[in-house]
Amino acid sequence: MLMLIWKNISRRRTQSTLTVTITMLTVLVFVMVLGIFQTVNQGLALSRERLGADAVLIPKYSAAKGDDLLFTAMPENIYMPVETVEQAKLLEGVAAMTPQFYCQTLELGCCEPGEAVRIIGYDSETDFLLKPYLDEGSQNGIDGGQLIVGSNFEDDDLVGYNYMILGRVFQVVSMLQPTGSGMDSTFFMDLNTAQDMCLESEVLSQSWTRRDPHDYISVIMIKFADGVDPEAFVQQVEESGMEAKCLLTGETIASLQSQLEVTMQVMFALWLASLLIAILSLVGRFNALAKERKKEIGLLRAIGLKKGQVFGLIIGETCTMALMGGFFGSALALLAMNPVIEMLKDAFKLSPSVWDTTLALLCGGAGVALAGVLGFAAAVNPAWKSASMDPQAAITQGEVN
Repeated sequence: MLMLIWKNISRRRTQSTLTVTITMLTVLVFVMVLGIFQTVNQGLALSRERLGADAVLIPKYSAAKGDDLLFTAMPENIYMPVETVEQAKLLEGVAAMTPQFYCQTLELGCCEPGEAVRIIGYDSETDFLLKPYLDEGSQNGIDGGQLIVGSNFEDDDLVGYNYMILGRVFQVVSMLQPTGSGMDSTFFMDLNTAQDMCLESEVLSQSWTRRDPHDYISVIMIKFADGVDPEAFVQQVEESGMEAKCLLTGETIASLQSQLEVTMQVMFALWLASLLIAILSLVGRFNALAKERKKEIGLLRAIGLKKGQVFGLIIGETCTMALMGGFFGSALALLAMNPVIEMLKDAFKLSPSVWDTTLALLCGGAGVALAGVLGFAAAVNPAWKSASMDPQAAITQGEVN
């Protein structure tokens, strides 16, 4: 039976190729939509779980957005007086807080970042964000010559090696576990070291000719005590007179989730339209094919094949072609996912660290399964009608293909 199925597919090459192509395109779009949705959704869920901070204090008149600060590694040159840290300690409802200082690299040469990335100076004494994702040797802090890298820097062998940033050589001592946030694409160093680099670097020092970077910080990450009302905390910051404003991480994640849902609804609607077109096309093809094969099916019945065997033969052919289309469509979609994520990561705040082998296999498997269901659903009615025909009538009315 399997040999007969394959011979029937191979001797109708044009028709078989068309069936495979229709299924392949449908599955390709499905797997890509599913992959993007799962990447963003799991990234946001991972960020909500692992971000650690409930609020971020940034300079009062800064135009920086919460989603850019939390979910991308775009360099943000925002600064406020270091006295803001002492003022923030007076706020009610703060369980933990830690300052950070931002500086950035440019497109540099060998052994340096190839694009502008965020460099964060963090205070290891008050830090509560990085500590859960660091090796034991780095949890107690790092010195001025050491560096921590995010999980999106693909070369796992960086740990233990030297890395040059803005003319200064650092030893990479740890790589963060994936967080689903901008931390995955960030360099972390000692806060004082980051401030020193602003004066030492020819590029960065131009922005600090009239002020000392040691007198400034960029953001303060805050963790709430139990029972704190986030909105009341924001109002408290506004009324304190501080040179800072408060961004709630929960609101930022919820806003991104809402944007994602609307966008994905549109994408799924477009895919459903393509799925409907594919189903109609395949049903039409299989109906036409069944009419063309009346005499062939009649001869098969006449030589002893039962209804169930003829039905299984036709379903076997259609499902084989559909599964072939599903396999090729899934493979093409998975090959295209990394470039697509790179194109869309700024728009959707995607974290490439979420897209891993396990998620890729799940999406690819879903695409192949969909192809099998699509082939069966489109062919079951024509197959049953063909199997139920009277052998003599089928031979009389049909022609052998």
